[in-house]
Amino acid sequence: MKKLTDKELEIMNVLWENGALSMRDLVEKLPQPQPHFNTVSTFVRRLERSGMVIHKELGARFFLYEAAMTKEKYAEMLNRDSVSKLFAGSYMDFISCLVEQQEVSIDELKELIRMIEDK
Repeated sequence: MKKLTDKELEIMNVLWENGALSMRDLVEKLPQPQPHFNTVSTFVRRLERSGMVIHKELGARFFLYEAAMTKEKYAEMLNRDSVSKLFAGSYMDFISCLVEQQEVSIDELKELIRMIEDK
């Protein structure tokens, strides 16, 4: 699965937050300045082809669009791909990098350990 562009991710975030939407409702919920209806439609068709969005036909020329994959599943796939490509599949190296860059605090690491122990 390819990484989403910023515009694709913007559309997916609206769908993840709101569930199934008509194209008009989707456009209205996008941040300002709102892109043109046809532009959003083009992005949604591209997202459909990639398997990220599905649509349901409710009537003649009336469709609802929704995410085909949860935000968490997309994040999981993106993270797995990044760790595989950048850290040779080593999550330890990935977390070590975050610690070295001070992106993860000691309290957050303790919380991670607690989560792992609880599973």
